[in-house]
Amino acid sequence: MKRLNFLILFVLLFSSSLLAQDRLSVFLGNANQYARVELSNYRQRLCREYHVSDRMLDNYYRRCGRNWGNVGIALEIAYTSGKKMDDVCRYYDTYHRHGWGRVLLELGMGPDSRYHDSFYDRIHYHSRYWCDCYHSYCKRHPKFYKHPKYHKEHKHYKHRRPRRYYDDDDDDDDDDDDDDDD
Repeated sequence: MKRLNFLILFVLLFSSSLLAQDRLSVFLGNANQYARVELSNYRQRLCREYHVSDRMLDNYYRRCGRNWGNVGIALEIAYTSGKKMDDVCRYYDTYHRHGWGRVLLELGMGPDSRYHDSFYDRIHYHSRYWCDCYHSYCKRHPKFYKHPKYHKEHKHYKHRRPRRYYDDDDDDDDDDDDDDDD
């Protein structure tokens, strides 16, 4: 019975960490996607939201693996937890091979901390914001929009089903082998 309880507890903890890592990867994807098409607006929003200068933002970009999504998560960690951004970057340098979940645990923002829920609420909010901004931008500039509804099909490509041959005539007299009356 104790083994079963231990197994259930392990599965629950493992699945919750995967869900948290998935939310972080969605944020990274949305932030990088928007930064790819509107970097100046993305940088301006980060500067206003987290009260950092352009020069410091460039420094954080270099320290966070030259990835704008990582910069956004690091700034959010520093803002939510009250830690200094240099400490967050130092932990990222040390534990980036293990992912952001490990960095959060090392900074004391695990599932049982008081910062956990507010951090993931803000991550979700910003992730939706970056996603909406990206889609808004791409609707105004169709060359960036990768939505299947707006794709044109190739002019010469026609998808045809292979047709089956149906023999609808009723002549079964093809068997002339047994009618040898000669």
